[in-house]
Amino acid sequence: MIIVFLGKYASYVRDDGFLNFLEGTLLEKNYWWFTIFWSIGGTVFFAWYFQKILNSKISKRILKISLVMFLIISVLEIVFTFPKFFNTSLPFNKIASLMIILKCVFFYFLEVLQSDRILNFYKALGFYISCAILILWLIQTPLVFFEHYFNLEDADYVNLRNRINLIAISFMYITYTVGLIVSHPDYD
Repeated sequence: MIIVFLGKYASYVRDDGFLNFLEGTLLEKNYWWFTIFWSIGGTVFFAWYFQKILNSKISKRILKISLVMFLIISVLEIVFTFPKFFNTSLPFNKIASLMIILKCVFFYFLEVLQSDRILNFYKALGFYISCAILILWLIQTPLVFFEHYFNLEDADYVNLRNRINLIAISFMYITYTVGLIVSHPDYD
């Protein structure tokens, strides 16, 4: 919530907002902010979370190696496309993020299917988190390919994109809420 609130600074740059001194600079748009904190930070967080709930050492190792490769590739992409980093979303970064999330969810579901936890999967918070984040990432990733159509004057595209994001994010939070209510904690 704080990330989104702080990322909203770009709306105060336009129309003589109190941050209008940023107009014409690299910081005028907030793509860099959300790339760092959502595309990269969110991926790191979810990979860390799934490493904590997975039992398979092989799955944990694959996730760890994939995450290190993702971070290296993300930094290299930012370095080599530095001006683009401030003006638009980085498609390769979003796709790589999706691949990490897919691995996390795949390993979690595979582990659930291969154990007795399948009998009570609906009581596990990890199940709800996996479903919500998978659907969110699958919905939001293709939007990157239409990013070059994003223009504040194109009200139809802006409204469509905002509605898609609102529905996807609302679904994610509702699923998290249901998961927190329905799930039973595991005590060791």
